[in-house]
Amino acid sequence: MIKKTLAAFMLVSVCSFSTVSFAGGALEGHMETLAKNFKTFNKTTNQNDAIKALDNMRAAAVEAQKIKLKAQDAKAPTSTQLYAQLIAEIDKTKKIVQDGHLDHAKIEAKKIAAIRDQGHKLYR
Repeated sequence: MIKKTLAAFMLVSVCSFSTVSFAGGALEGHMETLAKNFKTFNKTTNQNDAIKALDNMRAAAVEAQKIKLKAQDAKAPTSTQLYAQLIAEIDKTKKIVQDGHLDHAKIEAKKIAAIRDQGHKLYR
């Protein structure tokens, strides 16, 4: 009886740990996608490449938003709120690019970096 209980406890512990590890790994992958495409966006001079990078950033942010994070400061915005802000800024920047103002969009994209930095400060 004790062996069965211990085995069940071990199985639950391993499954819990692997779920936490998977969520952390998935979030890390989304953050890498965001960073890579932000860099691509800032380097490109092609409107289509800029839109593609922004689309990739938006998709990564939407997926990352599904992973709930806890901030150490109770007054801090939730991770869901920060991702919503990030997605809104990506959408605004994309609209500017679509209107043919890539240089202006790159200036506006600094708001994306500011939201990213705020998230890193609160949730690292």
